[in-house]
Formats: sequence, structure tokens, C-alpha cells
Amino acid sequence: MGKELVSGAALLFAGYFLISLYMRYKPFFHGFHILLPCGFAISGAVLLLINGLLGFRISNGGSRCQQGTFMYFVVVLLCLLASGVLVSFLCTHWLDSELRPMQSAFQQYNGSGISVNQIQKELHCCGLQNFSDWETTLWFHRAGNYTVPRSCCNMASSACSGNMAESTELYLEGCLVKLQYKLTFYLFWLVWAGIGISGAQVLAIIFDGVLMTQNPFQDFRILDSGTFT
Repeated sequence: MGKELVSGAALLFAGYFLISLYMRYKPFFHGFHILLPCGFAISGAVLLLINGLLGFRISNGGSRCQQGTFMYFVVVLLCLLASGVLVSFLCTHWLDSELRPMQSAFQQYNGSGISVNQIQKELHCCGLQNFSDWETTLWFHRAGNYTVPRSCCNMASSACSGNMAESTELYLEGCLVKLQYKLTFYLFWLVWAGIGISGAQVLAIIFDGVLMTQNPFQDFRILDSGTFT
């Protein structure tokens, strides 16, 4: 039961942070495809809990019906995990197209873009790849003072004016790079967690199969009693 709780917590952990990133930076996503692995993760965690309870009953002398139910849920869980692993892996290759709106958000920034300022402050980043990306934006050319938004200023620097000539006072990493890194980290968390849990469930199927071969059909043994002789 303990390992099912730990495994379920591992799936929920990554699923929670993926949902959190999506909800926080939703304007930068092309669609909701990044939430598909989260759905598989949450469903898998629920089934893991059910399997843990059934497994506990079986280990304490459960009936053949309980063993069959356990086997059924394990197969369903394996299908969910396999689908989740595949979708999570594919999502790591879709991030460029999934985050395409982020490029237009930076290009169309007019000085009051809440989403742009928010992500630069929270992720401690500036621009898409780095702070020099601001040189190609309309806002930069309209400003005409060789500066980037104040949200690019390093929190450790109190005298930052956004001047690109003073790059030591700016965040040097790009926001697209940082967001992709975070998303990739949690997606691969789901991939490896799914693979590990699948392996454990295969062992559970083998163990349950052995129990089912050793446990005869108890429900029909009454036919052998003296009542029907």
C-alpha cells in the first residue's frame, strides 16, 4: 500500500506543477495539449490507490473475485501509464509550436503587457532566448533609449534602469528557454515515473497470477459438499 501512495504522489506532483505552469502562463500556450499528460497522471494516481487497497485485501486472503478485479485494474492502469508516457514524451517535442504565442506576446509588447512582465519577474528572465531579443521588438524601437522593460532588472540590483549597456544588472537567461526547461523537467518526470510504475505493475500481475493458480474457485466448492450428495 505504501509504494502505491508514493507512486501516486510522484504522478500528482508532476501533474500539479504542469497544471500550475499552464494556468499561470496560459496566454503563452497555443492550446491545452500540455494538460493531456496531467489527465493521465491524475487518473493513474487514482487507480494506483484503488489497486493498493485491493492488493492489501488480496495479501490478507482475498477472494478470487477480488483477485480478478485487481488484475483488471492493473491492466487498465498499464494502458493509462503507457498512454501517459507516450503523450508526455511527444509533448517535449511539441513545446516550440505549443509556446509559439509567447513570441508574438513579446513582439507586441507595448509597455503594459502583464503576462510578459509577470513571467520575466517570476522566472528571473529577460527576452525569449536572452535579453538581446528585445532589440528586434517594436517596443524597443519606439522607446529609442536602448533599454529593456524594468521587469528584466535583476532583483539584486536596486539601481537598474533597464539599460542594455549595463547587462550585469539584467537577467541574462531567456524566458522561453526557462519555461521550456521547467515544462520538460516535469514531462520527463512523468515519463520515467510511468515507466517505473509500469514495471512494478507487471510484477504485480505476475504475483497475482501465481495467487490465482494457487487459489481454486472457492465460490463453486460448495457443489462438492454433502448438501448435494
